[in-house]
Amino acid sequence: MIYLDHAATSNPKPAQVVEAMTHYISQGCANPGRASHPLANDASRLTFEARERLIDFFSADENAQVVFTGNITESLNLALKGLLRPDDQVLVSSMEHNAMMRPLRQLEQDGIIVTVIPCCPETGLINVADIAAAITPKTTLVAINHASNTFGTIQPIDDIGRLCRQQQCLFLVDTAQTAGVVPIDMESACIDLLAFTGHKGLLGPMGIGGLIIGHRLHDTAITPLITGGTGSNSELEFQPDFLPDALESGTPNLPGIAGLNAGVRWLQEKSVESVSLHEQKLTRQLLKGLREIPGVILYGPDDTQPRVGVVSFVINNKDNGEVDEQLAYEYGIYCRTGLHCAPAAHKTLGTFPSGTIRLSVGAFTTSEQIEQVIAAIRQLASDTH
Repeated sequence: MIYLDHAATSNPKPAQVVEAMTHYISQGCANPGRASHPLANDASRLTFEARERLIDFFSADENAQVVFTGNITESLNLALKGLLRPDDQVLVSSMEHNAMMRPLRQLEQDGIIVTVIPCCPETGLINVADIAAAITPKTTLVAINHASNTFGTIQPIDDIGRLCRQQQCLFLVDTAQTAGVVPIDMESACIDLLAFTGHKGLLGPMGIGGLIIGHRLHDTAITPLITGGTGSNSELEFQPDFLPDALESGTPNLPGIAGLNAGVRWLQEKSVESVSLHEQKLTRQLLKGLREIPGVILYGPDDTQPRVGVVSFVINNKDNGEVDEQLAYEYGIYCRTGLHCAPAAHKTLGTFPSGTIRLSVGAFTTSEQIEQVIAAIRQLASDTH
């Protein structure tokens, strides 16, 4: 098996992730913040440690708050639906994932003004000047997908964040494809809300994600998606008004938090920079090899521009689904085809509605595997001539 579907979820996970989760399922299973016995206290310490580790990992202000969710889709829903009110304007790029666009289209029916900024049809890159031109007195939020899950385009979040701070609007970043793969500094990028998921570049399990809320929002009421038991203020039938409790109701995913904590710790030990360099090297190798194959059409930025390890292509006169099936069942190469839950991005680069074949590398992908993939695609492409 050659697994090149890391944009969907990373595989395999570091051994430390499996060990941490196993412990909190088999021996350390207790409900944090709900009791004072040793197991519950240990669970509380783990949860606190994971929050602190994430604040450090993303270079957030020490007063930032980490709210755990089930995944980044929930995190984005929490940020968008918790903050935006009728007649607020939100600016987004034309490269967004449906995890961003579907909540916004729902909110649009309730009076939220959604303005989509067109991106470059060759690279998917947004022009910061276009964002500046679209800002109005009603602009409450700029919400940007840091990197495209379809074409690998990395958006200039530092420049966008500085613009947002100058214009007194909030900045939300979707880091689904960059957390753990690209160094992110919340403070220098002026990020107010950072949504992340545990199961991709952070090398944790599925079912855990979060929203990091910067200090500028501490006095802003974010409406919770779910209310209920928090282990705090239990004498009241009203939701606590302090973070993170206000936005975290119900029993948390303790094994997931343990796995996420272990994944981030592994990345801190290895360094995100080293993972990034590894994936960039493999991506350049993949792009070079595919570019030399007659009949293969590549989409997105070239290897001289900032991008994550996501490569989209098609083969002339070949059905994408057929190529995907052949790669999986004849060559043992696992990837993904279609629209990748990002129709807006495919419309931007002109690959809608047929979509593309997506290859995405990860921390454990090898150069030898990339060579095997290139050879397999060369063989499939030659079958069309």
